[in-house]
Amino acid sequence: MVKVLGIIAEYNPFHNGHMYHLKSSLELIDPDYTMVAMSGHFTQRGEAAIIDKWERTEMALRNGVDIVVELPAAYSSQTAELFAYGGVQLLNHTGVVTHISFGSEIGQIQPLAEIARILADEPPPFKALLKQYLDQGLSFPQARHRAIKEHAKRSGLGFSESQWEKIINSSNSILAIEYLKALYRTNSSIIPVTIQRIGAPYNAQEMSGEVSSATAIRNELLRQKCWDSISRAIPQASFEILKRAVESGKGPVTNNSLEQLLLGKIRSMCLEDIKNLMDVDEGLENRIKECALKASTLDEFIALAKTKRYVYTRLQRILIHALLGITRERVERFRRVGGPQYLRILGFSKRAIPLLKQLKQNAKVPIITKTAHYDRILENPIAREMFDIDILATDLYSLGIPDPRYRRGNRDFTEKIRIV
Repeated sequence: MVKVLGIIAEYNPFHNGHMYHLKSSLELIDPDYTMVAMSGHFTQRGEAAIIDKWERTEMALRNGVDIVVELPAAYSSQTAELFAYGGVQLLNHTGVVTHISFGSEIGQIQPLAEIARILADEPPPFKALLKQYLDQGLSFPQARHRAIKEHAKRSGLGFSESQWEKIINSSNSILAIEYLKALYRTNSSIIPVTIQRIGAPYNAQEMSGEVSSATAIRNELLRQKCWDSISRAIPQASFEILKRAVESGKGPVTNNSLEQLLLGKIRSMCLEDIKNLMDVDEGLENRIKECALKASTLDEFIALAKTKRYVYTRLQRILIHALLGITRERVERFRRVGGPQYLRILGFSKRAIPLLKQLKQNAKVPIITKTAHYDRILENPIAREMFDIDILATDLYSLGIPDPRYRRGNRDFTEKIRIV
C-alpha cells in the first residue's frame, strides 16, 4: 500500500522549524509521498500572507514536498476549529492520504487525543462549565481552556500540571487538538502523529537564531530587511524565493498593505451585514462599525475595538471575513456539504506524477489543475461559490502587492501551476 503523508500548513514563509517537522515526519512515517494542504493568501490569524501562494508553493516543493493543494479561503482565516476541519476534510477528500503529521509543544499524541475526545463529544458537564466561564466574560478560547482543565480534573484524566500548561497554553498543541477532533468527527481513517516543536514559540516576536518563528521572520523582514539574519532562519531554497519575491516587488504584503481596503469595507457595510459575518455576535457589529469610523489606521481600529473577550486575532479574522464576504450562513452551508469541495493543485514535483494519477482515481471531490475550466469542473453551485471566494481573495490580496505590475486581477487564471 502506498503511504502518503498529509500536512496542513501556511509556510508563511517556509522556515527551519518547518524543515525539522517535515524531515522528522518523513523519518517517523517513511511515506512514499508528501502532500500539503496550504493556506492561500490569508492565514489563520486573519493576516495577509507575506508573499503569494505560488511563491510559497515553490518553497514547499523545493524543500521536499511532493504536492501542494490550496486550503480554500473560506477555511484559511477561521478559528483553529474551522481551520483544522477544513484542512482535515481536504486531506480526507484526497482518498490517498494515509497519515497526518502536525507539530505540538508536548510531542505526545495520547494527552492531546484525550482532550480532543472531550471537545468532540462535548459531554454535558463540560458544556455547563464552558457556559459558566463565558458568562463570566472570558473570551471563548479562555473559557474553553478553563472548562477543559476543570472537566479533565473532575473526570480523573491523568494530566500533570506541567503537562497541562504545556498543552493548553501552546498554540501548536491547541491546533493539534483541533486536528484530532476533526479526525474523530469525520470518522477519518488517516493516522495521526505529532512531532515536538523545537526552537522559538509560535508567537515569538524576535529572531532567535536558526529556529525562529514565522512571526519573528516576518517582523525582521518588515522592520529591517536584514537578509543575513533571515538567511540563517530559513532553508536556502526558501531564502532565494523570498529574497527574489521581495526584490522584484511581489512582497512583503501585510494587512497594513490593505489598510484602506479593509477599513473602507467595514465603513461601507450596514450593521446587519456586519452582524452576519462569521465570528460576529452579541452586538459586536456596533463596536466594529463605531471603531472603523473613529480609526484612521488599521492599528488604531484594532486598539479601539479589542477587549478581553474580543481579542486581536478574532478582530483580524472578522476584517478578512468582511473583505471576502464570509458569513455564518455561508460557512454553515459549506459545512452541510462536507467542507472543501475541490482539490485545487497549486504545484507538484515531477516524482509525484504517479501519485497524481492515483489521486484522480481516488479523490472524492473534483480536482482543479486548470483554473480556466473550474466553472464546468465544479458542477455543484456551492463548490463554485467556494471557489469564487478563492478568486476574490487573490484579486484583493494583489492590491496590496508593492509593485503595481502585480496588482492586476484574475491572477488565478494567469499564474501557472508550479512544477519542480
